[in-house]
Amino acid sequence: MNSRLDALCCGLNVVDILVCLPEIFTPGEKHQVDQLVVQGGAPAGNAACVIAALGSKTGYLAYFGDNTLSRIAKEELKRWNVRDDYFLYQSQAQPGVAVVEIDPKTGDRTVFYNLNHYQYLSSIDIPDQLSKKTKSILIDSYDPQGTLPLLEAAHRENIPSVLDLESGDPEILRKMISLGSDVILPYQAALKLTEKKNPIDAFKTLRQWTSATILITNGAHGSWAYTDSGIIHQPIFNFPVIDTTGCGDSYHGAYAFALIQDWPLPIRMEFAAWIAAIVAGFIGGRGDLPTLEKIRSRDQRMLSSELKEKILKL
Repeated sequence: MNSRLDALCCGLNVVDILVCLPEIFTPGEKHQVDQLVVQGGAPAGNAACVIAALGSKTGYLAYFGDNTLSRIAKEELKRWNVRDDYFLYQSQAQPGVAVVEIDPKTGDRTVFYNLNHYQYLSSIDIPDQLSKKTKSILIDSYDPQGTLPLLEAAHRENIPSVLDLESGDPEILRKMISLGSDVILPYQAALKLTEKKNPIDAFKTLRQWTSATILITNGAHGSWAYTDSGIIHQPIFNFPVIDTTGCGDSYHGAYAFALIQDWPLPIRMEFAAWIAAIVAGFIGGRGDLPTLEKIRSRDQRMLSSELKEKILKL
């Protein structure tokens, strides 16, 4: 094993096939398209690549096998400097595969995915003495057999944890929320899980379940965090949108990177929103991830003076 990681990410392992649809097409016919891309995908995988691209030592815990999808998934993670220390092997295991249709007018995406032959994690796959292996973890909610034991270990050892909770069994999600240090839920998932009709009431219910930092994201409407002194709102950055695939994943990854740097909550949210907006300018969640060199060279006039100062010191 290499030196201690800054972040260990764990969750669904997927390969994306992304196609930007023609503005006009006839169902049932063949069409040549200008953009068809194969990339790694899924929430924790994309977030891991964001954290690694920004320069933090990042690992990814998932199974790979002897097949083309596994080779693509591994190379896609390594392309962004995600370390392979925690890649697991089972000959028949293969990542999920997702077909992503991108609307050329709006950048919105529709996802169809398949998990045949997927090898889920179990508690025996979780590294022991976790605090000696990593400073933080990031998980999604798609593989709770593995992510819940990892989160329980992180909680026992006081390791910060960023939770990307899109969907899943409500009882398991509530358990995860009670264990996490930084919990991020999409707007609709937060309302569904809490059985509330507005985000304020959802925040109040979530606060009864955990003392963690709680965030709710809502696409073009931005993100909110619930604090003892009030609610913080972070608007989106209005950059040109090519594809919204992976925007939420990049938000979580950038937030986790900022958490590793020990930045204050409002700065973590601003940085995450900025990185997500940059990623939306390319096809796929890993089209052209922002490295430190890239973000230092970008126009930063729209950023707060506090965030600009933080970036300068990286």
